[in-house]
Amino acid sequence: MKKLIAGIISLVFITGIIFFYVMPPQKVELEEESPYKLTMCNKDKKKILIFSSRGGGGHISVMNALHEYLDDEFCVGHSFIFTEVLDQVDPTQWVGKTNGEDVYNYFLKKKWFPMTNLMYKFGAWYYPFRRRSIEPIIEKYVLEHKPDLLISVIPLVNNAVLSVAKKLDIPFLLIPTDLDATIALNDIKDPDYKKFHVAFSFDNKLIKKTVAMSEIDKKYINYTGFPVKKAFFEPHSIRAIKNEFNIPEDKPVILLLMGAQGSQDLYKFSKQLSKLSIPAHIIIALGKSEELRKSLEMIAFPKHITKTIIGFTNKIPDLMAISDLFISKSGSVSFNEAIYAQLPMILDGTSGVLNWEKLNHTLVKDHNLGKIVTRYFRLPAMVIELLSDKEQLGKIRQNFKKIIEKHPEQEIKLIVKKILGGMNGNEDSHEENTATT
Repeated sequence: MKKLIAGIISLVFITGIIFFYVMPPQKVELEEESPYKLTMCNKDKKKILIFSSRGGGGHISVMNALHEYLDDEFCVGHSFIFTEVLDQVDPTQWVGKTNGEDVYNYFLKKKWFPMTNLMYKFGAWYYPFRRRSIEPIIEKYVLEHKPDLLISVIPLVNNAVLSVAKKLDIPFLLIPTDLDATIALNDIKDPDYKKFHVAFSFDNKLIKKTVAMSEIDKKYINYTGFPVKKAFFEPHSIRAIKNEFNIPEDKPVILLLMGAQGSQDLYKFSKQLSKLSIPAHIIIALGKSEELRKSLEMIAFPKHITKTIIGFTNKIPDLMAISDLFISKSGSVSFNEAIYAQLPMILDGTSGVLNWEKLNHTLVKDHNLGKIVTRYFRLPAMVIELLSDKEQLGKIRQNFKKIIEKHPEQEIKLIVKKILGGMNGNEDSHEENTATT
């Protein structure tokens, strides 16, 4: 055990040094002094503070969805806890002017999954080890901003947040951003705080297995659906969207997306898709990998395959609505967005997978939601098989409907109102939360 910890610590130091010399320091734009949207606040609105993270794009995506759900009725603010609250205990500061989230995002972009998994294991040990230092910092921040409810969409430090919430008698709602809740529940064991609530996405036996070790009483658990943008539940005009992006009507549409951070693999996947023997239109979403645009434009696609290259965009719900097939990394946000869009998918397994995203692969296989590609050269045959079999695509879309049981906006609002006791001028306090098991 000691050797493992020493190895992880050494690894973090080494990767921190590499990152410092390979990449320039990343400037973090801090929030204004108040974390709340002050224009949304008045004395009658209860304050909700969301703890989020810039590691990957999933935490920000879920945070933004919660803002959409709650801003109208509550004074909602957010803080990026690792860079704005706990920056002084970030271990990567020891080796250079950077932060753990930048290192994490760099590893993701490079698909250095073994390094990323080891980084998580280090964090899962380090933050509980530093808990005595961390809790006073969180407590000071919470006392300064006086929320009526804490919501967390972060991993690793939620036990410290729970301890602070209990000490200050503030309700705490934990919303894991991964279907495998292990990293969100790190160091939480048999909690006994009556104002603690957890919102899991789906009432699924595989998801429940990831919760079992934390021994959370059922009375604290809710199933709400996964927090995705409201736009996923709104009607879409397929013809209007295709016209907007100049996408042909007579070809199946493939959406290629490797997350908000983007990935060098966009080129490799696009190169394989250029080998398709059937007509198709490919939408390549760059995310933050704008530097790949020139190399992607140089790929020689045959005449029966057309393409659209799109930079970082907030129109993923529209793009999914017009697509017939989704090719993506294994992240939980894009995975769940595809579930709500009822969009058959092929998940990337070419370079392994993050430990907490393995469950997404299992769910794809167990529920027949699409396929997993483990070798680049196999991609064209998979795409052709799926797009050529309309009956199979129809069955996959029906399988999505079996998973989707609840509307996340409605369920999360219901829980928040129940937690806050029907306040904010809303006298309709629900006697029973239908999302609670």
